[in-house]
Amino acid sequence: MSSARRRQVTAASPKVRIVHSRSPEDTQNLGIRLGSTLSVPAVVLLCGSLGTGKTTLARGLAQGLGLQNPASVHSPSFTLVNIYQGRCPIYHVDLYRLGGERELSSVGLEDFIGREGATIVEWGERLGAYRDAALVIEIEDAGGDSRLISIRGSKPQRLRRTYAGIFGVFEVFAV
Repeated sequence: MSSARRRQVTAASPKVRIVHSRSPEDTQNLGIRLGSTLSVPAVVLLCGSLGTGKTTLARGLAQGLGLQNPASVHSPSFTLVNIYQGRCPIYHVDLYRLGGERELSSVGLEDFIGREGATIVEWGERLGAYRDAALVIEIEDAGGDSRLISIRGSKPQRLRRTYAGIFGVFEVFAV
């Protein structure tokens, strides 16, 4: 990330943590650490282009939430919602194929999102209504297997206290 981009992110959103992941393993490990600290009910919105690692991060989040078989986590692109059981129900949602409000309402998100368990939403940028009440994670391709991962929560002070300890494993570009 260029220093100009870092200043822009920092200036525009001072409560954002930016982590540099150098591999899919780093991305999954970040998810494990974040998932292990989530308070339930939780909503996590994963945002980013195709192939940036949203499902890899979701796999780590599910593992951090106590899912015993993280290999069972796969993108619910065609089913829209996969449900796993960890220390709580884990709803893994993929909004890629949905085109608008009508299709979004057909998924039945209101039945579980923010009410029980943890909801992990790929293509979370399409779920504007919950953005302020969620942990928002944006993943940007940084070339090769590297990713820049921006983490922003609805309660930034809590986010800062809860997650500050995990960043020693990763390179932090901005606070």
